[in-house]
Amino acid sequence: MRTYRVAASVLAALLVAGCADNEPGKPVAGGTTTTTTTTTTTSSEKPSTSVSRPKPIDMSAVDICQVVAAMPVTEFGLDGDRPPTGGDSSIFPGSKDCFAGGIQANLGLSLVAVVDQGAAEFIDGTRAEVTDTEAAGYPLHVLKPSDPNSCFGVLDVNDGQLLYISYGLNMFGEDPVTPQERLCQAVPAIATAALAQVGA
Repeated sequence: MRTYRVAASVLAALLVAGCADNEPGKPVAGGTTTTTTTTTTTSSEKPSTSVSRPKPIDMSAVDICQVVAAMPVTEFGLDGDRPPTGGDSSIFPGSKDCFAGGIQANLGLSLVAVVDQGAAEFIDGTRAEVTDTEAAGYPLHVLKPSDPNSCFGVLDVNDGQLLYISYGLNMFGEDPVTPQERLCQAVPAIATAALAQVGA
């Protein structure tokens, strides 16, 4: 579990710092549900400053581990018989994160309730293939890094706040290996499941 959390933090830090491969990738296929519309953008395009959300969600009032514990984690290959583990985020200082792992599927999920950074600000500094979509009416940016072991989501829930999603292999180099395309296709469903637990 700890190995994945450290690796995911490193990958996310590379995305933020712009140290990952910046070559344009192939377009990402459309969402897996009929309620999701997907368009592909590049990291050089600035997101719109006009944001439409059903309602703002204050991430400082969210217990992120309660959110993860209430989600249908088994649908995402995670273990439902072990409580998630939370703490202070190393990627977003001052924010709280929570991790759930899946031993059999070799998958891990981390959510971060980011309290002091907006989605547009975060996306503007990333180096990844970015797909814009939505989850339950909230803007969602799916980030596909050059490293195939993970996929990330940035959910725009409030001005100056976001819900960060990291979904990928629990143990790098171990089996089974879920293709990155499938990891990214699951991110909107993960975001929707999380939103359902915060009353969105």
